[in-house]
Amino acid sequence: MRYGDLTSFQTGVAVPLFSLHSKHSIGIGEFLDLIPFAQWSKFCGFNIIQLLPVNDTGSEPSPYSARSAFALNPVFINVQSVEGASSFEAEIEKARAQFADIERVDYYRITTWKRAILRKIFDSRYDVLKASKKLLAWVDQNSWVKSYCVYCTLKAQNGEASWKDWKKFQNPSAADVDKLWMKNYRDVLFQAWMQYTAEGQFTAAVNEVSKLGLRLKGDVPILINEDSADVWFDRKYFSLADRAGAPPDMFSYGGQNWGFPTYRWDVLEADDFGWWRRRLAQASKFYHAYRIDHVLGFFRIWAIPEQESTGILGRFQPSIPLTWDVLRNAGFCRESLEYLRRPNFSVEQLREFIGDETDRLLSLYFENLQGTTDRFVIKSDLLSEKAILALDEPQEVKDSLLRVYWNRVFIPTGDENTYYPYWYWYNQPVLFTLPQNEQDKLHDLIGQNEQAQNALWEQNAMKLLSVLANETDMLVCAEDLGAVPPCVPTVLKKLDIMSLRIERWARNWNVPYSPYYSMEEYPRLSVCTTSCHDTSTLRGLWEESDFDKGFYWSHAGLPGVAPEKLTPPVVRDILSHVFTANSLFCIPPIQDYFALSASLSNCDPKEERVNIPGTVGGKNWTYRTPCSVEDMLANSGLIAEISKLVEERKSRALWKI
Repeated sequence: MRYGDLTSFQTGVAVPLFSLHSKHSIGIGEFLDLIPFAQWSKFCGFNIIQLLPVNDTGSEPSPYSARSAFALNPVFINVQSVEGASSFEAEIEKARAQFADIERVDYYRITTWKRAILRKIFDSRYDVLKASKKLLAWVDQNSWVKSYCVYCTLKAQNGEASWKDWKKFQNPSAADVDKLWMKNYRDVLFQAWMQYTAEGQFTAAVNEVSKLGLRLKGDVPILINEDSADVWFDRKYFSLADRAGAPPDMFSYGGQNWGFPTYRWDVLEADDFGWWRRRLAQASKFYHAYRIDHVLGFFRIWAIPEQESTGILGRFQPSIPLTWDVLRNAGFCRESLEYLRRPNFSVEQLREFIGDETDRLLSLYFENLQGTTDRFVIKSDLLSEKAILALDEPQEVKDSLLRVYWNRVFIPTGDENTYYPYWYWYNQPVLFTLPQNEQDKLHDLIGQNEQAQNALWEQNAMKLLSVLANETDMLVCAEDLGAVPPCVPTVLKKLDIMSLRIERWARNWNVPYSPYYSMEEYPRLSVCTTSCHDTSTLRGLWEESDFDKGFYWSHAGLPGVAPEKLTPPVVRDILSHVFTANSLFCIPPIQDYFALSASLSNCDPKEERVNIPGTVGGKNWTYRTPCSVEDMLANSGLIAEISKLVEERKSRALWKI
């Protein structure tokens, strides 16, 4: 395995590349910034640097909203190192100075400027580049390049609109791509040259990281943006009828709708998973290890009908439905099942949902159930969350109509003989209109159906994850957070895939008071951490109103009473405790290391957070380190604090499991 021998406990640091900055970078972390950052990491004694995805996301700052599963983000190119940049030295220096002191990453302005200056450099050298044997050979060696470059060029010609809104070439053939490549040769070659340049700089940085004895861990998101070169050109692999997301949980009543299409795994399998194999081959150019984002999606993905806005009306794919035969044998008739899937209401029942507005809304948004005069259903053109949310009504009215729409036991699927339970089926008013014996039967049948899914999900994950685990020699780690089916640990262990333990959530939720697992109980084949890009930092956690400091303090075995504030000495004690984990890897985020320094952690902890899941915009994906990489290298005090912690972990006997 390219990672190398694992003869001691490994320690690392997680940092978004966009968060770094050096005296050479322009407004955002760049591939070449990894070289001095790796030098700092070496001084700290780290083994591994973990990055967020670095794929091209266009003008979208989220690294998980890629418009290519293969292309790198040109925003990470160091412009000054590009051949021909010297002709634009004054313009580049002006931009470097302009962005030098920004507190947060201004992604849109930076990416717009960088692509513009790169275009100027490219145009100034076009006659040379169009004849470059190295560039043209690289294009031929990477099968994804032409379709990606044509997609980017057409997207620019269409004012950056989604391919779904283009008037032409919405469904391209390979022949179309070839013709468009020749027709728009200068523009497509510019896109290819940016990718060639980005790959060259990233490769140079990875080589220097490797020379220092460090390893790089990448991140492979499971999903791809609908408006991407992959979905545009390789449409057959994706389902646009569904959107992927997450089911409801304690943090989100409506679940999450990520807006990304789901995969057509049957088509991918018929192609021997070639698209995924090529994707991993591309990642293996740069990484020694990688994180599989949302690994639970390879067991089963939460698929939401395209017309819905939230995640509440989704279902797991694959999953075993209840069938008409099973329900009929249990005594249910078609009429009852239709009522549970598409409820109808009396006026008084509707009044319980929408109150004083019932009479007005009844005539606007409801119609009689066929064959009745006193039972009502929602009008057919309003049978979706998007339609209801688009109404010209106050939000409280829309919320009431949504509650009517959600009131069901089974969700519509288009197949009259299969029945998938609605997530909140057990507490919906329609359920309680049934006789008690029928309610009891449904509880039994749906409970048995839930138990039957585990074997299917295990089989599905073994098939899909075997491809990922065996395709390259990269070390494979999984992000297995969320509602974890019982089969997940079994599959990950069989395939030697590392699981993830975020300490605040590593608790036994099935017993009273949900005690923390001790660090000794963490699986050896796991990555443990204090925080991640989707959580608050350690300092942020400490200030959350629902965080029980005393309970955590007791779990950590620290003396006395938990302090109200996290000071550097307290952070050191917490990290020292986390570093006792039985996990082979421990990779906290850089912000939690900065908490060891009073000068680097004197801001509001909310400012250190990278992302708040379920929200868009704001300060998401704009975190910038409070000091440059050069300043980090000069901070001998922080280096000494970190290296002591790392050495304590490294010196523990690895054989003891």
